[in-house]
Amino acid sequence: MKRTVPPPLPEGPGYLIYEDTAGYDKVQFVLLAVIIAATLIPAIVLLFYDTEGGVAMFGVTVLDALIFHLVFPRRYQVFNTKLRIVLGWPLKWDIRLSTIKEARPAPAISTWIYGGARLATSSATAVEIVRRKGMGVIISPSDRQMFLQRLNEAVRLAEDRQ
Repeated sequence: MKRTVPPPLPEGPGYLIYEDTAGYDKVQFVLLAVIIAATLIPAIVLLFYDTEGGVAMFGVTVLDALIFHLVFPRRYQVFNTKLRIVLGWPLKWDIRLSTIKEARPAPAISTWIYGGARLATSSATAVEIVRRKGMGVIISPSDRQMFLQRLNEAVRLAEDRQ
């Protein structure tokens, strides 16, 4: 199948160019399960000895699950003016394309150790967003190559418009 260059984008804010879901490693799910189990199991045990303590531990378990739900990325959207990282409802993070210097594949270790914002959920598909101003970001779209291609095209088009 022959790939063609996408047509020029219309002007104006909010034009969606590309959308991709977040890629998740099995290691992430295991870590989440261990963290939730580390508070859930003591909560169940405490219910038999100290009801208030057990209820408090259940509260901690629910709080942990809520934080994970809100903070972990769901999908990535490339617009003609911004990159949107959609987190758990109702949170999102918009990064203007004019602030992005480049997007490139990131080494697997960057999903665990990185100096900027670390929103990566998969070491196999990690992408580093290097910014002109502000801290860099590590994310994990499920299709890294297509995401990089579309994001870098959008960044070039945004630069040409300025």
